[in-house]
Amino acid sequence: MKKSFGFAKTAALMGIIILAAKLMGLVRDIMVAGAFGTTTVAVAYETASRLPVTIFDFVLGGVVTSAFIPVYNSIAVKEGKDKASAFAQSYTNLILLLTGIIAVLGVIFAPALVSFIAPDLAADAAELSVRLTRIMFPMVIFVGLAFTFVGFLQSEGEYNIPAVISLVSNLIMVGWLAVSGRWIDDPLTAVTGLSLAMLIGWAAQAAVQIPAVRKRGFRFRPTAPVLTPDTKRAAKNALPILAATWTTPVCTLINTRLASGIDGAISMLGYANRLYIIIVGLFSFVATNLLFPYFARADAAGNTGEKDRMTRTSVKVLTFIIAPISVGVAVLAEPFVSLIYENGAFDAADTLWTANALRFYAVGMVFTAVSEVLTKAFFAAEKTKYPMLAAVVSMTFNIVVVILIGGWLHIGGIALISGLAAAVNMLVNLIFAYRTGMISRSLPDVLDIVKTIVSAAVMGVTVGFVYPLTSALPMIVGFALSVLTGVIVYALCVTVLRSEEMCGILKKLKHR
Repeated sequence: MKKSFGFAKTAALMGIIILAAKLMGLVRDIMVAGAFGTTTVAVAYETASRLPVTIFDFVLGGVVTSAFIPVYNSIAVKEGKDKASAFAQSYTNLILLLTGIIAVLGVIFAPALVSFIAPDLAADAAELSVRLTRIMFPMVIFVGLAFTFVGFLQSEGEYNIPAVISLVSNLIMVGWLAVSGRWIDDPLTAVTGLSLAMLIGWAAQAAVQIPAVRKRGFRFRPTAPVLTPDTKRAAKNALPILAATWTTPVCTLINTRLASGIDGAISMLGYANRLYIIIVGLFSFVATNLLFPYFARADAAGNTGEKDRMTRTSVKVLTFIIAPISVGVAVLAEPFVSLIYENGAFDAADTLWTANALRFYAVGMVFTAVSEVLTKAFFAAEKTKYPMLAAVVSMTFNIVVVILIGGWLHIGGIALISGLAAAVNMLVNLIFAYRTGMISRSLPDVLDIVKTIVSAAVMGVTVGFVYPLTSALPMIVGFALSVLTGVIVYALCVTVLRSEEMCGILKKLKHR
């Protein structure tokens, strides 16, 4: 009971910190939308800011933490802390070497990269995007270092410092936007400064973790050997892990290429996608990052029963939370986007198109969250080929659909492909999870998830009926009433259907 309470307390605190970081990220996006709208400057910035992260995801991506945590925890359990610390030092040097090479190549080949990711950009947007890309690309070094520290701290049981790093970088960017909005009239100067702020923000994400990693015994040794038996072991898992994390960057790349020929579409998809990530990330980040080291230690100790229980529970709880949010976002996408973004250079037409993208992105929310849990469970067991195969299938699906109908897609269709690819990824991961015995088959679990989906659907129909009735009220009042109605209807449905998660909530409330 004490252990469960500690776990829940850690998860709650992580959730609060991540919520603050996500809200600050939302403030950043609101300020970017207000300053640049969907203009050429906004499109150039969106393209340039995606490039370093997308390339990093392709070349290293989830490997940094996902290859580190299982090996580190296995060494710590079986050989002791000193050996694990030596591995961490060598691994850090390896990541710095690789990211340094990526950064140099990214700066040199920025024009070719911009041309590839957004081939139909207008000449002035492409030129500005190249310039901004060269400013931001060195951030991949800090990305690699920051996520190495995240893996180390989470393995040592420290979750709050890794959770706060996004808040730090978002604060830096918001600070610049506040200053530039007040004192700088030239949008080119403002967006150049914003790109520098993004670079500094990522450097701060690494720097803010240094006191915590030093406190837990990590010492940076530039002379630590890069290639050791343990780093080779991590590298052996790296390629399948990398391929398993390619679904998101591949979808991003395809979306950007398709959208580059539609006026303003790259920035509209970017605004919608970040709202989507804020919602999914808040819950899936807490679950997967908190559980991953537990999964790794359970596998190292041979405690498969506990891992099975935690995996199944995580899937059910995430579905219970995210399914109604997904439906609500799809139904109320237009007022949601309007209330958040419609200001300054972001007008009503931008709201309509961005809301359409968000509506279709919402299709993938539950699938993405469940896939994250299953993927981390596979990574913890070092069974990396299964999520890799799931990613290959989903990427193939994405590419085939684009080849067949890509020419007819507009903003909503582009977003929908990402959601469907997430569904394919989850389905294949789930099949492998059952076939390998990673999670046990449980009819009550399936029925509980069905209850959640039915309740979310009833809620969606109700909200879709209620919101138009509030048209005479101010938008924010109508939106709030619709959300409140949705919460009440969903709570009633899961209570009537006796969802296990709702029964647990009611039992705790009654106990209190």
